[in-house]
Amino acid sequence: MPAALPNTSRRRRRWPILVATGALLVGAALIVAALGTGAADPTGCAGPAECRVDAAAEGDAGAPAGTAGATPAPTTTAGATPAPAAAAATPAAARAADATGGGRYPARFAVGAPGVERYRQSDAQLPVPPGFRVYEPHNQASKEWDLYKCDGTVNLDRIYFRAFIYVGTDCHGTVNITNSIIAPPPGSANRAILVNANPSGRLTLNIRNTTIRPEPVGSGQQNAALTDHAINDCATCTIRLSGVDVANTGGMCLCGANVTIERSWLHDNYIAHLADPSQAHTGGVFPYGGSGPVTISNSRLEPGVDAFTGKEVPGYWKAITAVLFTQSQGDSTLRNYLVRDSFISLGAYGLYAQDGIGLRLRDNVFGPTHWGHTSQCGSDCKVTYTEWSNNVAGAIDGTPTGEAVPQPS
Repeated sequence: MPAALPNTSRRRRRWPILVATGALLVGAALIVAALGTGAADPTGCAGPAECRVDAAAEGDAGAPAGTAGATPAPTTTAGATPAPAAAAATPAAARAADATGGGRYPARFAVGAPGVERYRQSDAQLPVPPGFRVYEPHNQASKEWDLYKCDGTVNLDRIYFRAFIYVGTDCHGTVNITNSIIAPPPGSANRAILVNANPSGRLTLNIRNTTIRPEPVGSGQQNAALTDHAINDCATCTIRLSGVDVANTGGMCLCGANVTIERSWLHDNYIAHLADPSQAHTGGVFPYGGSGPVTISNSRLEPGVDAFTGKEVPGYWKAITAVLFTQSQGDSTLRNYLVRDSFISLGAYGLYAQDGIGLRLRDNVFGPTHWGHTSQCGSDCKVTYTEWSNNVAGAIDGTPTGEAVPQPS
């Protein structure tokens, strides 16, 4: 079993003192049932060679292997948003004031793996959609599914991972995870996707039209994927998340270099349901010590929302430092950081920038937060902005109000 990476999201925090108001939410015990009968038969996968999916052989309409994002777009629920490219061509003033910001970011439950309908955070499992294969853990004790060697291109399509994915030290090449569900079960020993590739080679990780949703646990059970960021980066990684639904985690991404997040959705942060959420602060997207570039576009980042009810999770702010959180490590400096056309809501802050030179934020909607849409820059930080334009406040459902959000000082 791989050793767990240090939880750097909890180190060297400069966190404002939070005054507890109201009762703490204690998560109710959940009964974790087995996946229903009639699902795809469990399929083992001992190594990358056995996991390569030939789109033509599988009868899929995808492009040739090695083409990132080659699989077709998933079927979405009613109220799906128009393509972000079309929305981007529309002047901001002409965009409709609706819960998608006039098509800038997706509607709730409109992205992720095809076949996944609306679900509650407390649901024991997601159903296995027709046509999916089920991959069981290689290690039943840790609940990890191993991807050790990735020379060339590895395509993983329409797979229900009943495990967390461990990307091993020698995984160099391109890995495409598309139209899939990553559902670490109770007993999982690490985050949903643990990237541990060493710097001797490059790794490109493309995750598209995928749902990352660790299963909740009952009283006395553990699932490390619930309380950490869904994915981390590495020194020689390029990571792209597109159309990804991330729920039941401590955040979306602990990553700060060569990262692109687009048309994706973060919601239902699980840490807020701990008996004492204030002991486990994370950020929604957290480039801790990152050097950039980081680009976030046309995404819906609302970790503190109960997406099924549309209401906030009580005490969410005690667990989530900020939806967007930047912090240096050593002599690191974050550059080439861009956030545009996104909904940013339900963290203690929307943006808590303590590191970054030339940050760029434009055409975003900042929803409700506990302390404020943005934080002030502390006495020891030197954050600067080269662009801050058309960032406005919004309601909890994502509807812009038109009230300007000023640039942090």
